[in-house]
Amino acid sequence: MGLQGRYGNITHGLDLQGTFDGQEFTGRIGSFTGGIDVKFTSGGAGLVGRVGGVTHGFDLSASVQGRRLVIHLGGLTDGTDAWLDFTDDGANGHYGTFTAGQDISLRHYAGEVRGRVGGYTSGRDFRLDLNDVPLPLGLLLVVCAVRIGDARA
Repeated sequence: MGLQGRYGNITHGLDLQGTFDGQEFTGRIGSFTGGIDVKFTSGGAGLVGRVGGVTHGFDLSASVQGRRLVIHLGGLTDGTDAWLDFTDDGANGHYGTFTAGQDISLRHYAGEVRGRVGGYTSGRDFRLDLNDVPLPLGLLLVVCAVRIGDARA
């Protein structure tokens, strides 16, 4: 059994699901028919992968530096950066630029993650049941959902 979750609310949110076999993470953001595939693998200094198809997707790279997860989505000129600093029971971070980005905060306990992207009134909640998927991989899926949700809005 793999990761199950949701980014956003019931009517305008995105389903999150994925599995990890120890080397490769495969997942889906959105519904069965209207969703987007996610695939990344361990490589060199971190994770590399792709979200979506060849023509309508974006690349992904991530690495862990101490207790910080550093993420880059997209290309060199049109990419988006994000980072998360882990604590014993959660993480705090940022998605996007300093002036136009969104804060990320979360808490986790016994394989369950609950968090928020954005402000108190304008943000979106997310939740994950990690099961056997490591926390950083689940959060990577959430950050990908943020980019997809922003593109659909």
